[in-house]
Amino acid sequence: MKKLVERLWPDTVASRAIMVLVAALLAFHLLGFWAYRVGVESLATAARDRGLAEHIVSIKRAIASAPAGPERDRAAHDLSSASLEVHWSKVSLILGSAPMTERTKTMDARLKELAPELAAESFRVGFADDGALGSGNADAYRHMMLVSVQLADGSWVNFSSSALGAHQSIDWSVIAVTICFGVGIVVVALLLLRWATRPLRDLAIAAERFSLDQTPQPLPENGPIEVRRAARAFNTMRERIQRLVTERMQAMAAVSHDLRTPITRLRLRSELLDDDATRDLIDADLGEMEAMIDSTLEYLRGGVSSEMIRPIDLASVIETIVDEHIDQGHHVSLMGLASAPVLGRVLSLKRAFSNVISNAIKYGETASVTISEIDDHLIIAVEDEGPGIPQADMERVFQPFVRLEESRGRETGGTGLGLTIAASVIRTHGGHVSLTNRAAGGLCVTITLSKADQIKGRQPNAPSGYSTDGADPQRQIA
Repeated sequence: MKKLVERLWPDTVASRAIMVLVAALLAFHLLGFWAYRVGVESLATAARDRGLAEHIVSIKRAIASAPAGPERDRAAHDLSSASLEVHWSKVSLILGSAPMTERTKTMDARLKELAPELAAESFRVGFADDGALGSGNADAYRHMMLVSVQLADGSWVNFSSSALGAHQSIDWSVIAVTICFGVGIVVVALLLLRWATRPLRDLAIAAERFSLDQTPQPLPENGPIEVRRAARAFNTMRERIQRLVTERMQAMAAVSHDLRTPITRLRLRSELLDDDATRDLIDADLGEMEAMIDSTLEYLRGGVSSEMIRPIDLASVIETIVDEHIDQGHHVSLMGLASAPVLGRVLSLKRAFSNVISNAIKYGETASVTISEIDDHLIIAVEDEGPGIPQADMERVFQPFVRLEESRGRETGGTGLGLTIAASVIRTHGGHVSLTNRAAGGLCVTITLSKADQIKGRQPNAPSGYSTDGADPQRQIA
């Protein structure tokens, strides 16, 4: 239930502001309509009561001035109207024993207040549904008000009004006008809110597209003061990040240059050693130091490169890496597409796939690389036959300088930056890297990249291999 409410709850500033505005307008209109209804009914009731009191007094006087008998009865009928019936009789229409309810007392006091002349005479007020009628079915006269005024000769003028208690009908035209005003206000507010929140959308887009390898374009500082402050803070933050990364790279470049000089001197001096075993150990340590420097610098770049993005054939890049490992005597196989066009940087992608394939060879002794495509994406799977990675460490191995001592001992060398650098490079190319353990044992590294337009001169779906005339759709390099 909570998730359903969260999904239905507006998620943007404009939609939430519109919801608040609609709720406020609805509450305002309901309150206004209630006040309008109360005011109209109050005015209508006061006017009706005043008219009724005046009619009772005037009709009573007219009938009293007429001769007794048929003349008074005829005058009563002549003075009747659609909303007020008048009858003259020898008896009161209202029983003297009729109960006095709160409604009856209120109307009695109201009429006497409006017509003080009635207070000095015998005057009765009742309602048919309160039992004021002496006969007949009271339900047929429900809500009918009855008034009886006694004349000087003891006869009675009886009044009955069905207008009392009748409810005012709903004025739908007023409601329609109110709804039209409300819809107009919401539409105008929506347009204004979209205009006012546009700088926020621009800020979000700029943050999503932020990249260290691009020339920063200042975000326009417009809109409300809060948005201008946020845009100004974002521009300042981006400049600081660019400056910090540049200074860090310059510092590391200087340190690496200073370290390479003594490493080179040590390597030259090791050549003077007569002990071959000792010389080989020193050369291996110096080579590991150089590899650590290169890996650390590559990691600190964070995917930043001055190399231009251009169309490349990723299959050719991977094939070059595989050939290098084959020349070194490693067991590597390459299968799948002969052409894998992408947009990217050759050196960065080559470094990323070199790290992944080298890890597979280092920890699994063999590596199997498969290039395939699904829709508009290229899928590169690198499988090994090593010990795999515990499920709990699948995410942790992407962190810098992390090495799993249980399965990847120090004797394998490395700095724990291979997968970190590979993931960073793939991420800057709009792809992602995932790890899974194979059912048969070993690790499978899956890299997904967006496919670019076909590279001119290559057949993307042609049979793969070292020759284009073979019928085998796969190539094996071992």
